[in-house]
Amino acid sequence: MRETARGRTAATAIASAVAVLATAFLVTLPAGTASADPDLSQARAAADVLRDKVDRLHAEAEAAAEDYGDANDELDQVVAKLISSDEDLDAANIDVLVADGRTADAARQMYMSGGPSALYASVLTGEDIGDVLDRIASVDSVVRGSIVAGSDARERAAAAKVTTQDLALLTAQRRALEDRKVAAAEKAAAYLSEANAALEEANGLVRRLVEEERARAQAAAEAAARAAALDAPWTTNPVPKDSLAAMDRAIAEAGADPATPYAAAALTDARRWLGTPYSAGGGGRNGPGIGWCSSLAPDDGRTDDGNCLAESTVGFDCSSFVLRVYSQAGINLPRTSRQQWHAGTPVALKDLKPGDLMFWAYNTGNPSSIHHVAIYIGHGLMVHSPHTGDHVRVASVYLRGYIGAVRPS
Repeated sequence: MRETARGRTAATAIASAVAVLATAFLVTLPAGTASADPDLSQARAAADVLRDKVDRLHAEAEAAAEDYGDANDELDQVVAKLISSDEDLDAANIDVLVADGRTADAARQMYMSGGPSALYASVLTGEDIGDVLDRIASVDSVVRGSIVAGSDARERAAAAKVTTQDLALLTAQRRALEDRKVAAAEKAAAYLSEANAALEEANGLVRRLVEEERARAQAAAEAAARAAALDAPWTTNPVPKDSLAAMDRAIAEAGADPATPYAAAALTDARRWLGTPYSAGGGGRNGPGIGWCSSLAPDDGRTDDGNCLAESTVGFDCSSFVLRVYSQAGINLPRTSRQQWHAGTPVALKDLKPGDLMFWAYNTGNPSSIHHVAIYIGHGLMVHSPHTGDHVRVASVYLRGYIGAVRPS
């Protein structure tokens, strides 16, 4: 994809900033200064900057992937309207041809009978004034009827053509939006590469501090998860061997004690898709679909060897799976997990019921970093479409990175 001048300028600016930052680390932290407090404080600050940059860019890259799916879903709807409009235009054009043919036939008949004047002269042979008036009406129908029919057909054709032009313009706009989404994902990937490159260039002390900070953050997240688990309405359960039975139990419980009238129907449709492959960017309201690859997000649709599995896999990603099953239940949810977070009523962990949506984020204090959604099915279990190489399945609920839950409404 061709990069704009503004994009090159932004990328160059960030690359330069990262390079300067990395150089500063190397200059200010010479070997043997690890124990010096000022240098150590400066290194910790630099490490924090790098860690935050890498984490943020990971989140932005995955967010761009979900935004692409949303834009693609809207584009599909516009194209469907465009096809329908083209069909209307074809039908209107056929009506014009038919009307023109009738006009030509009428003209030939009038010519063979002496033209319109001859037709009007025939009214004079009427037996009385009523008969004369009837004949005048008949002649008017012959002479004017085909003209009116042709005019109506042309008006319909013109209206259909205007609609087609409008939809074509809208389609072009959606495609431009799609291009911007892909460009955003690629730009985020480029920034991520720059940040990682700068981290590699930094000296050992900075890298060690980054890893230590990550380890502390992970320990804190695990501690928070353990604390949250004390509030959970379950004990940790292993994944059942019979996933269909687990789904049947969830459907029955949702029907007997519904948190929402939509839960049982959504879970019933979710049961149908067990085993469906994960496809990044794939799937939607109509079922599984082929996805796409374009970023270095934690799950960009590629296998470990770099091949784009999503482009050859018919399946769901996490949010399109949720979108599909709830559309069958009667709720039209948004396309992405971040949007779905706002499409219901918040539910505490201890109050979860089958059918509630659970969310995970890079930063549990910031919903804009949400990257995954699953459907709770009770008893510490959930059903979700996890990641590339996996499939829709029942799994044990995990709480690391868990940001909260909502009840769709």
